[in-house]
Formats: sequence, C-alpha cells, structure tokens
Amino acid sequence: KNLIGDVRWIGYALGFVIIAMALLFSGWVAINRKHRVVKISQPIFLHLICLGVLVLSSAIFPLGIDDTDSTEQGRNAACASIPWLVSLGFSLVFSALFSKLWRINRVFAAAASLKRVVVTEKDVLKPFAVLMTLNFVILLSWTLVDPMVYERVYTDELTSYGRCMPQGNEWKGFIATLAILNFIALIIVNVQAYHARSINDELSESKYIGLVTLSMFQIFIVGVPLLVIVYNDPSAYFFVWCGIIFIICTTILLLIFVPKIVRWKSKSTNQSATASKFSTNTKWSHGNNASHASAQSQQGDTPATNRAASSASEVESKYVKKQVTFADKESELIYREKLDEIIDLVMEEHKIDITSIILKIKRADEAVPVTGEDDAQPGSTVVESA
Repeated sequence: KNLIGDVRWIGYALGFVIIAMALLFSGWVAINRKHRVVKISQPIFLHLICLGVLVLSSAIFPLGIDDTDSTEQGRNAACASIPWLVSLGFSLVFSALFSKLWRINRVFAAAASLKRVVVTEKDVLKPFAVLMTLNFVILLSWTLVDPMVYERVYTDELTSYGRCMPQGNEWKGFIATLAILNFIALIIVNVQAYHARSINDELSESKYIGLVTLSMFQIFIVGVPLLVIVYNDPSAYFFVWCGIIFIICTTILLLIFVPKIVRWKSKSTNQSATASKFSTNTKWSHGNNASHASAQSQQGDTPATNRAASSASEVESKYVKKQVTFADKESELIYREKLDEIIDLVMEEHKIDITSIILKIKRADEAVPVTGEDDAQPGSTVVESA
C-alpha cells in the first residue's frame, strides 16, 4: 500500500523543533521588549514572523496523514488544510518583513528631506492586511470550488499509493494565482530591503533577508525536482516536504533572530563592564581630589598661597572631570551609547532623525581635555603648580 510508515515520526519531530524555536524566539522578544535592540526592531513584526513560521511548520502534520488509522473525513480535512497552512504561513512572514522595512524606509526618506512624518504600526499593517486578505479569498475559493481530498491511486492490481489530490482542474488556476501573489510579495520585500541597505543593521535586516531569499531559491531549485521524482513514493515524498519546510523555517528564524540576540548579549555585557569601570574611575578621581585638598591644607596660610592653592585645585578638578567623562575610553562608551539611545527615542516617539546633530556633538566631545593653561593668568605661579 506504500504507506508513510515510521518516517512520519521523523517529520513530526522536525515540526516540533521548529515550533519550539519559534516559541522561544517569540518569548525572548516578549521578555526583552523594552531593551534597545528589541525595541528598535519593532517587536510586533518579530512576533508576526514567529507566528508565520509556526503556521508554516504546522503543515508537516497534515502531510503525514494517510489511511493507516484515520477516517476519510479526517484525511480530507488534513488535505484541505495543507494549502492554507503553507500559503498563510509564507504570507505572514514576508508581509511582516515588508511592513517592517517599509516603515523604516518611509521614516528615513522623510528625515533625509527634512520633513516630519508619523508612520504608526496601524499604517504599515494596511499592506499586511491586504496581502493576507487576498490569500484568504483565493484559498477560500479553492476550498469551495475544488478542494483537496485524499485518494488512493492504484498503479496495478497489487500496488497503490495514497495522495492528496484535487477533484477537478480548477486547482491549477488557484495555485498559480497564489504562487504569483506570494512571489510578488517576495520581490517587493527584497526591493524594500535593497532600499534599506544603507541603514544600520540594527534597524533593518536587508542583508539577512537577502540571504533568506537566496536560500529559498536554492531550496526550490533542488526540492521541486525531488518532489516530482519521488511523487509515487509517499514516505520519500513526505520526507522531502518536511526537509523543505524545516530548512525554510530554521533559515528565517536563525538569520532574523540570532544576530539580534548576539547584539543584545554584547550590549548587555559591555554596559555591565563599562558601568563597573566608570564607577571605579569616579572613585579614583574623587580620591585624588581629596588627597590634593588635604595636601593643600597643610601648606602655609598666607593669602598668596591660599589663592594659588585654590586656583590649582580648581584647574585640577576641571581636568579630572573632563578626563573621567571623555578621555577614559570605557566611560566614553557609556556616554556615546546614551547619545545613540537619544537618537532611537526621538526617532520612535517623534519620527525625526537627529543623527547629524548627535554627530556634531560627538565631534565636539573629541576635543582635547582642558588644562590649567586656559584658566590661569600668564606668568603666574598657578600655571607652574598646575
């Protein structure tokens, strides 16, 4: 009877691995939604990507149904659900990527032309809703007109195989329409990714989207001929389908989320280390100031000496303060990260790009730290003591 057999459990295991990965990444986004790396990546769209992968991977389970221990009604329902899960899962992932990139491109285009524009999540969800609605209408029409049903095909008197098959020829038009629609969506996503190629990778995933697309084309080039070759072997046909879905889903999840997790981990580690270093440097500076003040108090009480000591202490205090804030590399890193957070906050709340302004501030901060020569009178003893 050419049943799927024990290969079914391998496919189901791959399906559960994908679902677990999608849930873990979605949970990580929910837990760290207030972190800078996650916030600027637009968490709602990251959740939609995870949902799309989860829906797409769920197609593995109805693909593993045969007439071993299932009813005819259950087999027909499983066959009818496969186009829904594959098409809607694919559309969820790539419409979420499109909406995410489109929002970023609109904001940066407006900032480049010095225009203020507000692009809310509701605005970018409109193309998302349009694509999902078109897929839903086509799939519903296909299910009502020419649904997929499970049938056993006999190649001879002793050999047969089970397969999900349409009842008429209308399915060709529906599947062609779905393929064209989702292919156009894939092209549009890559166009948006190309426009976002010059934007920081923290805000856009143009490089990784390109890698996902390239990987999908390679999978289809290899996978589709394999499906045709093993069409009459249910176990091999099921295993090839599981491999295609598994590679597509894991590629999307790993390329979209792993770089964000690495960046999140790196920033958390750097912030902890630099905060500790900053605290140590500050204590060291305060200790030097206290020692200097103690030494000055032990000197003579003449007015000239007191004035010189006061001026020298003031000059040294300014120098140490400048050194702790800017000259120390670890402390400077904290300062620059705060400026980056200001850029992200203004962009998120007001949709205004202030990067050029912050860059001017950073360049100004690169000036040489002040010394006593700017504050002391020429020829005085304060300069020499400072």
